[in-house]
Amino acid sequence: MTKIDIVPRSQRGFALLIVLWTMVLLSLLFSRIVGQGRSEMEIASNLRNAAALGAEVDGIVYRAIFDLLSPAAAVMPTASITYRLKLPDGLATVEITDLGGRVNPNIASPALMSALLQQVGAQQMDAASVAEAILDWRSPDTQGRFEAPAYQQAGLTYAPAGAPFASIDELGLVLGMTPDLLEKLAPHLSLYNRDNPSFDLADPVVRHALTALGSSEGNQQRRPPRDVTIVAAILRKDGTRSERRSDVELHISSVPEGFRILTWED
Repeated sequence: MTKIDIVPRSQRGFALLIVLWTMVLLSLLFSRIVGQGRSEMEIASNLRNAAALGAEVDGIVYRAIFDLLSPAAAVMPTASITYRLKLPDGLATVEITDLGGRVNPNIASPALMSALLQQVGAQQMDAASVAEAILDWRSPDTQGRFEAPAYQQAGLTYAPAGAPFASIDELGLVLGMTPDLLEKLAPHLSLYNRDNPSFDLADPVVRHALTALGSSEGNQQRRPPRDVTIVAAILRKDGTRSERRSDVELHISSVPEGFRILTWED
């Protein structure tokens, strides 16, 4: 009996081609799924490692805080100290700066602000004017010389806040303050120092300003650190790095912990 081929050769070749292309597409799809899975695993691993590194550097900041609250840290030897900690997989660096030597523009007298402005390059009359404008900006009353009408006359679309400065950058809005002057002034300021600057903790610029005014504007006695900036960084052996910067109030009797975190930045 003769066997009849009911599928033409051309159609058999076309069917084979479809099968081959289907296998290729399935292979590409499988490779894509596998690659995507690997990428997601790598992302998850990176996130997990970053979280672990972040928690580790956070712990170092808190360790520094607790060390500062201990009786052994009654007085810091200098305004700023830096030390290193060896870790199993890297190295940690901690820098602590006592803000007691900085000038707080929210509490400083116009005389101190004027003296400091002169130390960073302002002329005497300009320094006195800007210092008065700083006082008017932070004061809730509207009886000063540099209130809303003065800003309107200067062509500005804002007026003094009548409240404490929320940031050092806000000083740039004060009438008479220039970007260059603020850039020179900012390193000597802090919104987190609750006292007049300590002469012993002050940098040379602040010391000269205090000297120009006599001893009445500065604290002469060293004291335990009350307001500090802590910068902690971890560098692992694989090259990954994490850093935290925090401003902290210490020795606060009104809270059980004895300290308050003011800022917390990566």
